[in-house]
Amino acid sequence: MISERIIRLSEKVRDTPVTICLDRAKLVTNFYSEPSMEPFILRRAKVFAHVLDNKKIFIDDDSIIAGHLASRLHAAPLYPEMTAWLRDDLEELDTRESDNLQFMPGEKDELREIVKKWEGRTFGDMTAELADEDMDIMVDIGIFTKGVSNKSTMNHAPFYDEMVTKGYRYYIDQCKANIASLDRMNIENMEKQQTWQAMIIVMEAIIRFAHRYADLAEEMAEGCKDNERKMQLLTMAANCRVVPEHAPQNFYQAAQFVWFTHLALQMEYNSNDNCLGRFDQYMYPFYKQDMENGISEAFIADVIHEFKLKIAELWEVRTKRESIAYPGCPLWIHMMIGGVLPDGTDGCNELTRLILHCMEDLQTKEPCVSFRYHDGVDEETFRLALSVARKGGSHPAFFNDSTNISHLLSLGHTLEEARNWGICGCIEPSVPGMTDFQSNAGYFNPSKVLEITLNNGKDPLTGKQIGPETGDIRTFTSVQQIMDAYAVQQDYFMDKFCELFDRIVSCHAWAAPTITGSCFTHGCMEKGQVLQRKGADHRYSAVAITGIANIADSLAAIEECVFNQKYLSMNELMDLLATDFEGKENMRQLLINKAPKYGNDIESVDRYAHWLTKLCNDQICKHIDGRDAKYTMVISTQSYNVVLGQLIGALPDGRKAYTALADNASPMIGMDTNGPTAVVKSLGRIDPLLAQSGVLVNQRFDPTIVKGEKGLNIIETVIRTYFDTQHGQHIQLNVVDNETLCAAQKEPQKYRNILVRVAGYSAYFVDLEKDIQDNIIARTLQQSL
Repeated sequence: MISERIIRLSEKVRDTPVTICLDRAKLVTNFYSEPSMEPFILRRAKVFAHVLDNKKIFIDDDSIIAGHLASRLHAAPLYPEMTAWLRDDLEELDTRESDNLQFMPGEKDELREIVKKWEGRTFGDMTAELADEDMDIMVDIGIFTKGVSNKSTMNHAPFYDEMVTKGYRYYIDQCKANIASLDRMNIENMEKQQTWQAMIIVMEAIIRFAHRYADLAEEMAEGCKDNERKMQLLTMAANCRVVPEHAPQNFYQAAQFVWFTHLALQMEYNSNDNCLGRFDQYMYPFYKQDMENGISEAFIADVIHEFKLKIAELWEVRTKRESIAYPGCPLWIHMMIGGVLPDGTDGCNELTRLILHCMEDLQTKEPCVSFRYHDGVDEETFRLALSVARKGGSHPAFFNDSTNISHLLSLGHTLEEARNWGICGCIEPSVPGMTDFQSNAGYFNPSKVLEITLNNGKDPLTGKQIGPETGDIRTFTSVQQIMDAYAVQQDYFMDKFCELFDRIVSCHAWAAPTITGSCFTHGCMEKGQVLQRKGADHRYSAVAITGIANIADSLAAIEECVFNQKYLSMNELMDLLATDFEGKENMRQLLINKAPKYGNDIESVDRYAHWLTKLCNDQICKHIDGRDAKYTMVISTQSYNVVLGQLIGALPDGRKAYTALADNASPMIGMDTNGPTAVVKSLGRIDPLLAQSGVLVNQRFDPTIVKGEKGLNIIETVIRTYFDTQHGQHIQLNVVDNETLCAAQKEPQKYRNILVRVAGYSAYFVDLEKDIQDNIIARTLQQSL
């Protein structure tokens, strides 16, 4: 069910090299060159309106949905007012190995001039001054990363289910009524008035932006000789006159409505991790109405395909380090399908299945289609989702309703609210339209903390005394002493981590409000406050914990090989680590082979993974961020397991210095030897309910093992076991063998459309840097239950 038009569009999106668009950078720089004493929130609203009113627009010859991020296909705008790092990375943007972007002729020189004007004046410069010297060192040596310091807060999830029934004009009128209701102009009311004015400015600008596309479509239709294309352009124009100003009247208009809104979120602040919400639920009434009115399902499928390709075209310019950590430029834009309804019954419907069938015909790296599983799920739809994931492309990922709803109940949502959850970020649940959630407070690296603990608070790579002195490890006589020392070190570093994020997230409130997201989150309009100033009733920030397998395996290796069997002493172990096992490969293999490994359903090692996650959760949850928001834990690395591993020496689990850590919550590469059922049982022992923002799990299956109905049964058994008996939160699949991936490394053009699951997102395998490719190939290939 795929048209020639969609095939052409898909090829354009895949084949068009990503370029840098200077349109926005020039408009913003020119706008801020004019002095103004206006309040910052009105200034931000007006600069966004200026961009929407003046950016170059175009309509692709094969498009029926209007709107692009930049001035040409597959181009990425820049945010020079936010990104201090641009001055350091500018020269390598078009030459770096990972996610390089091309300049149009002469534009690199233009960008140099723009960056020069902003030097020392960006939001990133402002947040850089918030860190003290110790915090900077901790970031540099890999104890933790610095979250959202060069962009505004993100993770927006509008209440699309309500918006598509009302249209922007309803909310504009609501803001006007709120302003009119103010009885006196004191400080608090003036702030509210300015916020409502900013919301009006932004919503009116998005409406004008849509009307600009209507004008362009009508202009193109006038000169169009092809009658079919002429009608498409006129229909597009008519749609853009209706949405997003007013409520959509059919599925096609509803898709255009959602796209304009999502595009505005992306454009305002280079915001990613924005959730499309429960697409198969709020779009279903339009689908059903169109079916009753004689609209073909093939046309609706065409709209779904183009909508997904619009999302797939989006691109963000990132730092060199992030381009390595997040190869393939994921934006984590989740489209939720399945799951329970607010009354607890199954929500799978005809549109759910149509979306899955569309995925069979065409896979895209974005959006991340995510299937909500529950024990009463429609079996036919669930099996279809499994079949689609098995086919390749690693979509959809699977999420457990029961666990995610429990997380959200523990964060203060009602049951009805919690049942409407979506994914905002990589795997982090939130309730669309109700939450100000930050999934990127930063990555916290326990493996680095362990290395520092083993060296009495000193970083062995730099020689700096960065943590407290917790004792000479060579004199310790039990694993418990090491764990106690580790807990002291981690508590110290976690305090520093949270303090740094508190400062940064507080800065967003005064310099980087996200006005579009605030318009469509409950609480903000009612209070006259943007998200960054506590507009939403529910607020929390996730701390990402990395490499739990390395800690569990290291402690198990010390317990078994040093204290129980006495194969070596603590002195000998520390000497091995200091020399990266040089000339002692036999001792490295002893640590690997003589100690139990996490991921094999062995309680004696899994208990260390549980200890670490509970310790992290206890330390995280005692903090409140700068918005008076709760901190939550997510067990996730993305590809930072490679980047952070490059800053860590050898570990007691036998891992060599500067090599990748374990990815996400998965076992260390090659260490899980008892099959996927054993893996999920080990995962169950870490208590997934502790991690309120999720536990990311990768599993890779040999295609020959999971083919046919029997193979589908194997995948279903693994997922049901993990979700129903182990309370698992998330699992994602790669079904591809090593031979295919190795062949793709040798002949990338031949295998250019192979999608793989990297972490909480998918990417084209051949677009990844070789280190990441090798890491994916090295992941355990499950060949049985």
